[in-house]
Amino acid sequence: MRTLVRTITLIMLVSLSVKGFSQKSSECKFEVDKTNANGKPERKIKTKLNGTDTFYFIISRNDTTYTLTLNFWIAGAIKTVITRGEIVTIKMSGGFDIVLKTTGTTKPVAHYSDQTWSEYSPEYPIRSADIVRLKTVAPISLKLDVGDEKVFWEFNSKDIERIREIIRCILK
Repeated sequence: MRTLVRTITLIMLVSLSVKGFSQKSSECKFEVDKTNANGKPERKIKTKLNGTDTFYFIISRNDTTYTLTLNFWIAGAIKTVITRGEIVTIKMSGGFDIVLKTTGTTKPVAHYSDQTWSEYSPEYPIRSADIVRLKTVAPISLKLDVGDEKVFWEFNSKDIERIREIIRCILK
């Protein structure tokens, strides 16, 4: 009798864990998820960092080409343009950095309400090897300059988990 109870319990646990894994893999919420004319995947997925509504980490995939987009807001009516070739540095644990350069010019989008904010969305091509690094090695911080404004972000454990999840999705 004990063997039967243990067997049934084991079967239930295995089925629940398999169901949990299959549900996890279907939780990818893409902004874009299509196949191009050549039958290659085009995907885009984003996540909020650190529970804020003012900083998003977005990864796009076009076949085997990847782009990292940072969508963030800076307080005030800033008119500084991020020009082609400007750098973002992602400091990684293990002592190395991922350094990326913008592909084009990014102008701010002003938002006016009870406060004024300037929104930026610079795009950075990123190598697939760096995508894998972000998935396997924890990022520590991110920094870039927008004129005189210094944008600095320290990743916490939830940020790292969210980034790894969207990378898992984008690599499917």
